[in-house]
Amino acid sequence: MTKFYSLSKSSRILNIFERLNQGAVIKTSVEAKKFNVHERTIRRYIKDIKEYFAEFYSSEISVKVSYCASKGVHFLEREDEKWLTNQEILVLTKILLESRAFTDEELNKLLDKLILQSAPEEEKHIKEIIANEKHHYNPVQHRKSLLEIIWDLSKAIRENTITELDYRKANSEKSIKRRIKPVGIMFSEFYFYLTAYLCKYDYEYPTIYRLDRIEDYHISKEKFHIPYVERFEDGEFRKRVQFMFSGKLMRLKFAYSGPSVEAVLDRLPTAKVTKKREGRYIIEAEVYGQEGVKMWLLSQGQHIEVLEPEDFREQMESTVVEMLENYSKD
Repeated sequence: MTKFYSLSKSSRILNIFERLNQGAVIKTSVEAKKFNVHERTIRRYIKDIKEYFAEFYSSEISVKVSYCASKGVHFLEREDEKWLTNQEILVLTKILLESRAFTDEELNKLLDKLILQSAPEEEKHIKEIIANEKHHYNPVQHRKSLLEIIWDLSKAIRENTITELDYRKANSEKSIKRRIKPVGIMFSEFYFYLTAYLCKYDYEYPTIYRLDRIEDYHISKEKFHIPYVERFEDGEFRKRVQFMFSGKLMRLKFAYSGPSVEAVLDRLPTAKVTKKREGRYIIEAEVYGQEGVKMWLLSQGQHIEVLEPEDFREQMESTVVEMLENYSKD
């Protein structure tokens, strides 16, 4: 147990500062007794903290130590718009748990740090709400820590630095070497991905690498240049890619007669309803590649009919026939 009266001056100030940041209120007489110092000393500590906020926090972030005379306590006053609220912290913990993207150790650290930013009286409430999900948390199978590689590759992206990868494809026992121009990192369906252009080829679309399948990487000092007008835009790419299968840009047209056209439009951000008649919607969208969107279209069963392009329609028909054969075997 911490002996507060034996702490140094700097440790006492940091202790008060930390609790103020967490939303605690500070009563001078209580702190004086706790640290075994005079009340004047505590007031000096508060003054030092006030001056720190005034000097180091920009005018865009309103934060200051205020005093409530009726209760005789000091507290940290800040604009709610600039800080995470208890509700926002709870929502973010739910998203982290649902992602399943982090190891148990990483998840616990992230949750602890996030919850620590909530008001002290709400910490217990948030922990109780997520306790069951946290207990049954099941990370994805690769069980790899990816924080360092995400940071390193993000730096390579920012600095336009050519990177070399040892990459192992799915169901492959050996890794392959790739020399790439990294342009983006994304998260989708439980996994983190790197989007990059191959140095050896001049493709109009990037290749996608799942980060946990990168066995080794080396960030060189060699720079690459992509003209501003041709720069990779993560957001626009994400709108057009499904299950992180890349490929040429395809204009897709299909009919949908399922229960929720809203779910279709959410799944395909570029999709637009061009016709509607008796519960049947004609939808057009732009997508990269065929494999990813085919997986999703097939998941919609009898509610989907691909209309264009013709070669993709034929591919869908062929796949459906092959699926039917699986159920017609003796």
